[in-house]
Amino acid sequence: MSQSSWLVAAIIPGVERQPVKKLAPDEAGLLQLLHRWRDEAKKAGRNINRIAVAFEAGRDGFWLARWLRGHGIEAGACPGEGRGDPSEQHCRFA
Repeated sequence: MSQSSWLVAAIIPGVERQPVKKLAPDEAGLLQLLHRWRDEAKKAGRNINRIAVAFEAGRDGFWLARWLRGHGIEAGACPGEGRGDPSEQHCRFA
């Protein structure tokens, strides 16, 4: 996780485009974006029962996975580059 910006991409059911958005590192802004994309799926006639995210946590990003889980988002974080191969055993998923 970068301290300068986060790059967020999505696959949204019912929406043909695959959006990519660069955000300032702000958990509330990320949550708002995820909910906006959920609303786009709803407008396309798809009911979203859960949102799941995965990301490279870097040096200190596991806090974001805990924060997102506290807001109803399934979140998983893997160690960042420089820590070897992020195999499944090193990733933490909700």
